[in-house]
Amino acid sequence: MKKRIINILGTAGIILMVLGTWSCSDVLEVNPSDVLTPDQNYRDIFDANSAVLGVYGKLQELAPQYVVLNELRADLMAVTVNADHYMREVSSHNVTADNPWVDPQPFFSLILNCNDVMKNLKIMVDEHKISREEFNPRYSDIAAVRSWTYLQLAIHYGHVPYITEPIDQLSDIAKIDQGEYPFLSIDAMVDTLVNFMESIPYKGLYTDQNLLLSNNGFSPQISYIDKEFLLGELHLWNNDYLQAASYYKRIMERSVGNYDRYKVGTDFFTFSHYHCGYIRYYEHDLNSVVNHWGTLFSTYGSGDYYDEWIWVMYYSSTYTPSPFIDLFSNTYGNYYFKPSNLVVSDWKKQIQQNGFPGDFRGDIEDEDGNSGSYKTINGQPVITKYISDFDPDNPYDKNGKWFLWRSAGLHLRFCEATNRFAQEMGADNLTVDSLEADNWQTNEALALYKVSYALLNNSFRPNFETDDPSNDFTQRHQTHLPFPFDFDARSTSINDNPPAVRALWYRNEGIRNRAYLDNVPYYPENMDSVGLIDYLEDRIIEEDALELAFEGQRWGDLVRIALRRDDPSYLADKVADKLAAEGNADAEAVRVKLSSEENWWLPLTKNNNTEQ
Repeated sequence: MKKRIINILGTAGIILMVLGTWSCSDVLEVNPSDVLTPDQNYRDIFDANSAVLGVYGKLQELAPQYVVLNELRADLMAVTVNADHYMREVSSHNVTADNPWVDPQPFFSLILNCNDVMKNLKIMVDEHKISREEFNPRYSDIAAVRSWTYLQLAIHYGHVPYITEPIDQLSDIAKIDQGEYPFLSIDAMVDTLVNFMESIPYKGLYTDQNLLLSNNGFSPQISYIDKEFLLGELHLWNNDYLQAASYYKRIMERSVGNYDRYKVGTDFFTFSHYHCGYIRYYEHDLNSVVNHWGTLFSTYGSGDYYDEWIWVMYYSSTYTPSPFIDLFSNTYGNYYFKPSNLVVSDWKKQIQQNGFPGDFRGDIEDEDGNSGSYKTINGQPVITKYISDFDPDNPYDKNGKWFLWRSAGLHLRFCEATNRFAQEMGADNLTVDSLEADNWQTNEALALYKVSYALLNNSFRPNFETDDPSNDFTQRHQTHLPFPFDFDARSTSINDNPPAVRALWYRNEGIRNRAYLDNVPYYPENMDSVGLIDYLEDRIIEEDALELAFEGQRWGDLVRIALRRDDPSYLADKVADKLAAEGNADAEAVRVKLSSEENWWLPLTKNNNTEQ
């Protein structure tokens, strides 16, 4: 199988090398004599499967660059004293032409492999080597990987060439130099990707067991990209909030009748579902801390694990060792990167439900050694999300995971989309009086705002109450909104009306509630100057940082919000504040530089010495 994967990837025949200005005859080198023909590689369904798996093998190579670009360029990750000058350049937004971290070659190499596989899958189905039922999910899967890769290129490079055909001979390169493939801005790229992804023939999950066989002990089902999640992301970037929320909600309720899958539930007594807090009846005893939140990165295979994770890729010492140990560990790696002082401060100033300061998702350790996103080791703050399942007793066993999408991120994206859709429905007109009156049953904009607020904080039951008798649940604890904003969180006893109901969302507890944190305020004190929608959006993006730190989401979050608000200072201030907190003397210069959108983008060319 491994040999077949290697051979099929070789059909792309591509080595991308950035040698000068962006002339494709300079940057794409092809040797047709080295290319194996499709007849040698695309013969049957097993070859088709090998091609799919080969693309994912290529995708895994992007992991370090993906994490570093998305986190180090933003405000949550900082360099250590061990970092080299290339890493420092990325952090300070002043990259030189030879910086390997900003090289677009790995992204384009993956894209061209996707193009090759997609073309040959079409040939296979046309020649009846595979059936249409076999073609649709495989083609759509690789199409989604390519679209995700283009989105990554767009949010880092701004304007990139959109190439959708294989390039395996010199005449194909000439087409690019002649302008037959367009350079797309980030807005144009998102619009193009939305239209393309909406056209794919299959948007569901794989059901073919040949692609679901256990690999090195790991189930591969969640190792494939989730096409509906990607479509939600693309619509969110495209400011189509109803469509984005619709795709996210379909994932939330994908497992019919499952009260836990993608629901961000918890159990305050057993501490399952990655809950954290204190042993029951000892809520004010600092020695009774229980922090199960961080175990979602170290455990594998439990029901809780599959209830949380949507897209994870696995590393194995046998095939591909984890690249993250070297980047983050201060005992078994080179410890290049650490949590920024800014995010550490933000975790420490959160207020728990018992009034204690601190966020379990930061560095609050329990007696079992469980912590959050980082841990203080030998006096140094160490990002542990990617190395928490590393076994020091077996230092050469470098298994690991690359975390991409999970349930908490899904809910936060849904919150973001719903909040903006509430604005479209008139939430900007809500006043303090209308918020306090809480007439959500007759005010759709208010109800939508409350949906977003509830999922962010402590779920639906406390936020969708009525004046009905205490045992009457015909109206309370449900949103009474159309899809995708319809949530029912009722849980009733046999003496209630209606009796013995366990509605689909009754176990949801909210993002901050799962982390044992107080709610954020329902509305800003200075609502006239801040604005209700921007206020809640700020709280959502802040929660993104606290919950999803270092998982490769942050730069995209900052770019998306800054573009949506047409406010480059939103991004510039956060990056500059990080640098200032690290004692970087260039912080104010970076603030000025990033206050112009054109300076956000990495260079695709070699004739410039700094970012464009």
